[in-house]
Amino acid sequence: LNLNYDQGGWLVSAEGYFKKVDGITTQSQGFQNQYEFVQTDGSYEAYGIDFLLRKNIENLNTWLSYSLLNSNYEFADLPESSFPSNFEIGHAVTVGSSYTYDNLKLSAGLNWHSGRPFTQPVSGNEILDDEVNFESTNSSRLPEYLRVDVSALYDFNLGKSTKANVGVAVWNVLNKENVINNFYRVSNDALNVSQQRSLGITPNAVFRVYF
Repeated sequence: LNLNYDQGGWLVSAEGYFKKVDGITTQSQGFQNQYEFVQTDGSYEAYGIDFLLRKNIENLNTWLSYSLLNSNYEFADLPESSFPSNFEIGHAVTVGSSYTYDNLKLSAGLNWHSGRPFTQPVSGNEILDDEVNFESTNSSRLPEYLRVDVSALYDFNLGKSTKANVGVAVWNVLNKENVINNFYRVSNDALNVSQQRSLGITPNAVFRVYF
């Protein structure tokens, strides 16, 4: 169900949804816990809300979006038949703004979302029978994710029929180290923890020619 309001430079959009998907497999869901090598099928249910607020003021365009998601697996053949989806991001917020002055366009954006579910070992009893002794599936959450990006793009003419633009952008300008995954292995009777992080501050440059 979607509702939209578009008037006087304002755009307000709200969408609610519910879906049930059957026939998924554990192999397709990227498990890195006690179910990593289990092969079975099941389903998931998801419901949520997507909200967008946007305003145009002459050369300035600003927007705010928010998403709410609740998603759970159903695997009848697993010891825990129901638990949160590996891809559930409960809350997500995006704020952005762009400004155009003649041939120059400046933009900035902020992305934040709550942490994804993951499964960590039982504290104080991490290894059992030479395997990782996990807690309840997806009962923990990764830290919150935050990223700020900025960019600038300039258009110009190279000739009567040739146009070009040049731009620079900085991804994750705050150089925040966002943890995007944790997984665990047993090696030589010890627990090894691997942590995946997103890219830090990342500059980019672009030059395009249109002819």
